Amino acid sequence: DLLSRLTLEEKFKLCSGRFMWHTKPIKRLGVKSFTMYDGPHGVRPDTMGEIKCTYFPSGICRTATWNPKLSHEFGKAVAEEVREVGAHMLLAPGINIQRTPMNGRTFEYQTEDPHLNKVLAVATVKGIQSQKIAACVKHFICNNQEANRFTVSSEVSERALQEIYLPAFKATVQESDAWSFMTCYNKVNGIYGSENYNLLRERLMEQWGFRGFTVSDWNATAYTSTGSCVTAGLSLFFN
Repeated sequence: DLLSRLTLEEKFKLCSGRFMWHTKPIKRLGVKSFTMYDGPHGVRPDTMGEIKCTYFPSGICRTATWNPKLSHEFGKAVAEEVREVGAHMLLAPGINIQRTPMNGRTFEYQTEDPHLNKVLAVATVKGIQSQKIAACVKHFICNNQEANRFTVSSEVSERALQEIYLPAFKATVQESDAWSFMTCYNKVNGIYGSENYNLLRERLMEQWGFRGFTVSDWNATAYTSTGSCVTAGLSLFFN
């Protein structure tokens, strides 16, 4: 009966972040803050120098092994460190297709091969969530360049979406039950990822059966309207 006990203001609070990595607590009802940290190759807490964490090999290095078991072990190991620092979710894995080597985050993602991307993404999510830590799969979708990432539109045909860009994301829902998805900064065919009804509501939730929650990348909703994001299916705003 928690929802019925929340005031309207408290419900709004649960939909937006507090500081960098935390949600807002509802102390009146004992709802604690939910904490999440980057990242794709190790925990990056917000306490500079106070907490030591392991720097794991980057996504592109792990993928070069073609080893799903290793990806699962990585997910399990990094999730243990997430728990150790008192957090609840890891903002990973990053599974955008490596469309160009000039992308500033190519090292962070896995591969240009849709099938390999899918297999290793599923294994990583299973590893993370085997420790009861939420995996946040990102960045949904077509976040394939850093230049002008707040305004650029990735123009992609339906066939390319289905064959290249979507399979790994879909598999993390249907094969590993990912608990969270992060939206992208960019537009996809002219519509920002955080307010893209077709991607979030129709594909992710209705077609794929996603049961978790969605979170915007940090400040990704700056150029969108709150109403359109909520309608599209965005759960948590970070600005």
